[in-house]
Amino acid sequence: MDGSVPADSEEVEEGITEWRTVSDPKQAGWIFSQELLRKNKDLKRLCLSVDIRQDIREQDQAFVAFYNRDTVQWASPLYCKLQGDVATGSGVDRHMMSTVIFKLMSGFHFNLGGAAVTRIFEGEPDHLIPSVSDDLLSNDMFAVAGRMMGHSFLHHGPSFPGLSPAVIHILFGGSMETTPVTVRDCPDLDIRDAVTTLDGESELKESIHQLCLSWNLPAPNATNRKRLAEKLLLHAVIEQTWSQINQLRKGLQETGVWPLLIHRRDVIPVLFPRESDAQVTPQVILDCIVWPSSLTVIFESYDEEEEDEECGTEDVCRVSGYLKTFIENASAAELRSLVKFWIGWELPAREMKVEIVEATFPTALTCFEKLRLPRHHRAYATFRQDLCACIAHHSSGFGCR
Repeated sequence: MDGSVPADSEEVEEGITEWRTVSDPKQAGWIFSQELLRKNKDLKRLCLSVDIRQDIREQDQAFVAFYNRDTVQWASPLYCKLQGDVATGSGVDRHMMSTVIFKLMSGFHFNLGGAAVTRIFEGEPDHLIPSVSDDLLSNDMFAVAGRMMGHSFLHHGPSFPGLSPAVIHILFGGSMETTPVTVRDCPDLDIRDAVTTLDGESELKESIHQLCLSWNLPAPNATNRKRLAEKLLLHAVIEQTWSQINQLRKGLQETGVWPLLIHRRDVIPVLFPRESDAQVTPQVILDCIVWPSSLTVIFESYDEEEEDEECGTEDVCRVSGYLKTFIENASAAELRSLVKFWIGWELPAREMKVEIVEATFPTALTCFEKLRLPRHHRAYATFRQDLCACIAHHSSGFGCR
């Protein structure tokens, strides 16, 4: 397999020592990314622009068009713009990186290969493998996916969770013989049934004979059935997706993160975490929150300057308590939406600030990682209703003033 490293990455590799020696793999990734971005700070900046006034299909096409380019220095300075939204700054960058990874997980809304939603990866959580679609391969969509993953990593965005350990093993140079493939890695249920049958003692169906012959394997019998089960599974999961994995690797290499991943194998789970490890829990969010430290309400006005007015402890404690209750009882999807509304992506920040304000609805200053909650709520039910209404529309804007 091709393990070549782009020239700009070689320079970073030679110039950095700290990322090699720091014990924490997340910190190693952060140091490497910061140094690579610093070395490329004088290059012409990349502009990722998406018009949120367009339909979802056109927005998805804009993302793919941006990443479906060759000879791009992906570690160049990045400028992100949401046309149709007044938001600017780092909050927009976070929103873009979060959207990119979300699209890789959920699919793009355009027809490529006969489906209304084009999925780059398929299968169950923590066992995702590249799609076997020839249309995706010929359109370099797996290189696009690799660039998206590496680019998000460079800008400290969300990682891509749930990729099959078998695919990760091959992606980073593991041998076919030692691939940790399991039946859960196979998204085709018919092949799963065939593998399970071959690996057991049940009578072999004619369809299994035909499947083996179609893949140039010998006809199954009592002595070779278990070995055929292994061969069928390896072919379905790895051999059929070999070109896709190579293309994915190429996209990752182009972003400049490859030296880090090769020399610090403990960073690979940071880039490709288990989906269960990537889930946002109530306690993770609560641990990041900076609660109001003073009894001050900020009065918002679109026409006048903001001014402070003393507010009783009751308002601050009551509304803060409502938020805590919401977080403790929210679904996983609601938690992701809340964090994305709050700071621009689903990955909680180290400090997520809360302010109690004189306003009608909750708003967010994503660039400052700040959530502003109205003081007027006197019942949790109405607070929850308003907050859910706002976070449900995070994809169409930031809720900023």
